[in-house]
Amino acid sequence: MSTAVRDLVDAATRGQPVYISTVRERLEALDAAASFRLTATVQGFGTGDRVYSFVLPTFASLAADERAMVIEYVLAGLYNILSTVGGRSLRLETTGDEGEGVELAAIVEREFGIAEARIDRPGYGRAVNVSERMDEAISAEGTPSRGTFRVTRRDQSASPAVRVSRGGSGGIAERDGIAERDGIAERDGIADLCSLSQRGLAGTAICGIDIGGMDIKLCLAVDGQVASFLEYDWFPTAFTAISQIINPIVLLVRLLRLDGARARGLPNTGAIAEVVRSAFAHGASLETIEAAVLAGEALLAEPFALDAIGVCFPDVVVRDKIVGGEVYKTRGMRDHLGPAYEGEFRRLASLNEELRAFVKPGGVVGIVNDGPMAAFTAAVERGVVAPASIRHGVFAHTLGTELGSGWVTQDGEIPDIPLEIYNCIIDLGSYPERAFAPDDVRSVNNFNTRLAGTLQKYTSQSGVFRLAAKYLPEQDPALFAELLHRGLLAGSPSGLFVPTEPTDMRKPLLEFLMATAESGGHPAVDRIFREIGEFMAVAWLESKWLLDPAVAQRILFGRLVKRRACFDLMVAGAHSIAPGLELEVADDEMANTNLMRQLRDSPRYTVAQFAQAIGAVHYANYRRHAAPVASPTSGGAS
Repeated sequence: MSTAVRDLVDAATRGQPVYISTVRERLEALDAAASFRLTATVQGFGTGDRVYSFVLPTFASLAADERAMVIEYVLAGLYNILSTVGGRSLRLETTGDEGEGVELAAIVEREFGIAEARIDRPGYGRAVNVSERMDEAISAEGTPSRGTFRVTRRDQSASPAVRVSRGGSGGIAERDGIAERDGIAERDGIADLCSLSQRGLAGTAICGIDIGGMDIKLCLAVDGQVASFLEYDWFPTAFTAISQIINPIVLLVRLLRLDGARARGLPNTGAIAEVVRSAFAHGASLETIEAAVLAGEALLAEPFALDAIGVCFPDVVVRDKIVGGEVYKTRGMRDHLGPAYEGEFRRLASLNEELRAFVKPGGVVGIVNDGPMAAFTAAVERGVVAPASIRHGVFAHTLGTELGSGWVTQDGEIPDIPLEIYNCIIDLGSYPERAFAPDDVRSVNNFNTRLAGTLQKYTSQSGVFRLAAKYLPEQDPALFAELLHRGLLAGSPSGLFVPTEPTDMRKPLLEFLMATAESGGHPAVDRIFREIGEFMAVAWLESKWLLDPAVAQRILFGRLVKRRACFDLMVAGAHSIAPGLELEVADDEMANTNLMRQLRDSPRYTVAQFAQAIGAVHYANYRRHAAPVASPTSGGAS
């Protein structure tokens, strides 16, 4: 029995979270005589090898349930690495072990489904699927092992000298004394990003699109002025065909393109404005929008072409190609299509080509994940007034349907990595909550992978719903009864759920809980948002271990932080875990560019709603001026 692990297992059994950062800290302190070291080397996508280290107790010293937690810690750590940085292969090496290395390598091969087809891979293997799709998008045809992830094991005696950062932290290997990437060089890249995003907006028509799990938000900027905003509600998780995702996006771009013709004052624009009016009404159906678009297009002598389109999409994106395919939003299609999903998903990867039909020859269609778009947006808005504030880069999160994560380095680059931090496992405990099916709001199991303890169920709206179901029945039963009475939660023999039919109650439930926190008088609700902050702090610790970014601050976007009271509670919770974490909310005070100030001053819309769409306009404009080699690639999901 291990004294280092026993109390962690007991806490997990009692239903308490056991943070992966706590386990790592505990095991790193083990005596060398009672432990061994596992080194994991990930071959990156042209960025050199990343090396991570795990100190583990010898298996002979562990009881069965302790051993299970330690193995889960290893699997979770490797899964977090692949979900965040991706890679073409994984090499495992052990030092000072008594045969555990061979056993762990076999467990990793099995649990990650290395020998299985993508459709048959288990939960951990979803990260392998994403890495393989990234490799296919990046590698040239005919590249050996293209799109085939490998796990190998090497004995210490066969290893060349590799320097690994101490304390088990992630790092970049140095071989032959030459740093492949050990820190980020100081230069003016991020300042260039800010200036290029603002250059030459006059004379352009640019559409920015923020695609989320509950809605699509669009902004059209003509000659540097906001011409229109549009919000369209949808529920992509319920879709069973790729066309159900592509067609609405394309249709909305066609609608905004018509509004561009109106803003430019082309012939018949008065009539166009009249026929498309119904399409801009909140809640307009696809049928209504399509009829309006067809009528408007018939009034134009020739199509109006945009100069650029910027898109943030909630999945891993590489070189403007959507390549992840493992997010919650595509779950319905994966389940419905089965083996046919892989081929069908490739149609979504070509969304940039679909949209290119609506831009001028030589125009730009730039697509990134919504997390990197948040970081890009924050970099631009802060950098135009305080360049020194972003000299170490920008790290941002979007807190909504999922947790999006984005990183712009101090070089002004968006790293070519998945950055699916929402998929990272932060909790190795909470055993009783693992018993619930993923769709039950009480569950800590990922909707998609079914893995327990991922940030999806901790820092997104699902985390708020889960904690409400956990605390309110006993600590505020009257409020919980009101949630049931209003139909915001619904119980059934199969579990407790947030209804999505006939009306999607996710937004109303979140708004109700946030308003309750803002009004005060409900300590259990305060506890919910404080714990969300705690989870953000653990996510910060994990991102430091995985990436070690130069910037300590995290800038938060999204619905969960649009009320100051909720954000303040999160900050208090975060500081209880990580006092050094700086959290900043992306609110009206971050509206510094001309377009963002127009949004801030709108009587109808808010920065919290459309900041990402404005950022997408700036991103598209940046891509118009940046050299092709500088076009960022991005990952992540929300």
